[in-house]
Amino acid sequence: MYSMFSFDELKAEELLVYLRKSRTDDPALSVEEVLSKHETILDEWAKKNIGEIVPEENKYREVVSGETIDDRPEINKLLKRIESPRVKAILIVEIQRLSRGDLEDAGRLIKLLRYTNTLVITPPKTYDLRDEYDRDTFERELKRGNEFLEYQKKIMNRGRLLSVSQGNYIGSIPPYGFDKIWVMDGKRKCPTLAENKEQADVVRTIFDLYVNKDYGAKRICNYLESLCIKPPKGDYWSPEGVTDMLSNVHYIGKVKWNWRKTVTVVADSEIIKTRPKSKIGDFLVYEGRHGGIVDEKLFQAAQEKHGRNHRAKSNTKIRNPFAGLLQCQCGRAMTLQFFLNKDGTERSAARLSCRRQTQCHTGSCLYSEMIDKVCKLLENYIEDFEILMQNDNGDSAKLHANHIKNLESKLEHLKEKEINQWEKYSEEGMPKPIFDKLNEKVLKQQEEVRQALCKAYESKTDPVDYREKVIRFSKALDALKNPEADAAEKNKLLKACIDKIVYTREKPERVKRDPSKKKGEQFKTPGGRWTDTQIHLEVKLKV
Repeated sequence: MYSMFSFDELKAEELLVYLRKSRTDDPALSVEEVLSKHETILDEWAKKNIGEIVPEENKYREVVSGETIDDRPEINKLLKRIESPRVKAILIVEIQRLSRGDLEDAGRLIKLLRYTNTLVITPPKTYDLRDEYDRDTFERELKRGNEFLEYQKKIMNRGRLLSVSQGNYIGSIPPYGFDKIWVMDGKRKCPTLAENKEQADVVRTIFDLYVNKDYGAKRICNYLESLCIKPPKGDYWSPEGVTDMLSNVHYIGKVKWNWRKTVTVVADSEIIKTRPKSKIGDFLVYEGRHGGIVDEKLFQAAQEKHGRNHRAKSNTKIRNPFAGLLQCQCGRAMTLQFFLNKDGTERSAARLSCRRQTQCHTGSCLYSEMIDKVCKLLENYIEDFEILMQNDNGDSAKLHANHIKNLESKLEHLKEKEINQWEKYSEEGMPKPIFDKLNEKVLKQQEEVRQALCKAYESKTDPVDYREKVIRFSKALDALKNPEADAAEKNKLLKACIDKIVYTREKPERVKRDPSKKKGEQFKTPGGRWTDTQIHLEVKLKV
C-alpha cells in the first residue's frame, strides 16, 4: 500500500505541485505573493524528503478564481496529467486547495485520484485514496472546505449588501456616464461613482431623445452613430444597451442590489446557472453616495413610457411574403415597412430595408420592386425547367449552365465593386482603415465565388423532376402576382421553391439640382431625385 510508501522511492519528476490562493489566506496579500509563499513551503518539503525540488514544468499555479473544478483551468490540466503512470503524487499545502466545490466535485476528485493510484501529499500528512480510512478523511476535508465556502459566501454577501445599503458602488465596472472612485468616510475607504462629463452628456441626450422627442431605441442608436459617439462596448450602439441605460437607477443617484440574481435551472438533465435582468421593483434600491446625472422627473417619464410600444407577438400574422427568405448582404434579415397616416391611409409606398442599414450601407427598395424582381426570377426558372423537360434524357445541363452564369455574373459584380472602392479611396479620400476593411471583405467574397465556380465547373448534376418543379414554381409565381393572396400562403409557396435570397444594393445618393435644366425636367431619371442603383439578388434554390 502507498500509505506505507517511503519517500525515498519518489523522484521529483514524479510529483505535481498545485498552488492556489484561498479565502482563508491573508486578503492583504496578492495571488502571486500567496503562491510564492506556498511554493517555498513545498520546495522545502521536497528538498527535505526526496532530496530535490519539483521541476518547473510540474508546477501548476492557479490564478483564476473559481468555485468548481470546471472553472479552474490549471487543475484540469493537472488532472489530465495524473492519467499518466509516470505521475505518482500531487503535492499541495492542504487538501482544500484542490477543491471547495460541492459533492459532485469531491466525488470526481476521489475517483480520479483513487483509480490512477495517485498519492495526495501535504506537509503534515500523505493520503492514499485506495485506503478506506484515508479516503474517508480526505472526503471529510473536502466537505469541510465546501461548508466553509458556503459560510464565507453568506458572510461576504451580507457585507456587500451592507456596503450597498450605505450607498457604495461595489461593481467592478462603472455604468456608462460615470467613473469609479474611492472616498474616505472617517477611516473607511468607500467605493462610489463620479460623473464622467463627456459620457454623462451622452446619457442626458439619450433620455431627452427618448422622452421629449419620442425617439425609439433603434433611432437613438442611429443618431448617436451619426455623431460618431463611441458606445460602451463593441463597434455599434445596440437597442438593448440603450434600453438598459434608460432603466438604470444609478443615473438618479441611487445604487441597486440583486439586479441580476443567479438563478439555477435544470434543462436537458443539465444544471445551468443564468443571470436574468430584474424588472424595476424586483430588486433593492438605496440612496447612493454619488450624485445623479439625470433629472428624476425625466427618469420617471422614461419608465412610464417604457413598454408602451410592444413588439409583435410570435403568433402575429405574417405580412411579408419574403420573411425568412430575403436577407441583406451583411447577413441580417430584410424587413418590410409600411408607412401609414393616422387615419390608416398609405403615406408612402412600402419598402424593404435592412435593420443595420446605417452600418452596412445597403440601399432599401420598394416592396413592389422586389415583387417584380422575384416574379421575373421565377418566370426565368420556369422557362428553364420547361426547356429541360423537353430533353429525352432529363439532362440538367441548362440549369447547371445557368448556375455558372449567375456565379460568373456575381464575380463580375464583385470586381466592379472593388474598382469602385479604389476610386472612392483615390479620388474621394475614403479613410484608409475603412478602405482596408471594405477591400478585405470584397476580396474574400471574390475568393468564395471563385471556389464555387471551380466546384460548379467540375460537378455533375443528378437527374431532376422538372415537371414537378414547373408546377411548384408556377404556384409560387401565381400567388406572388395575386395582390389578394394571403402573405403567409405566398411565403409558404416561396419557401417550397427558394432556400435563400441574398440582397445587395449600393445606397442611392441624392441628385443635386442642375441649374441649366428646367424645374420639371431635371429629375426625369429612373431614380428620380436619387441615383438609380442596381439591385442584385443571389438566389439559392431548394434542392
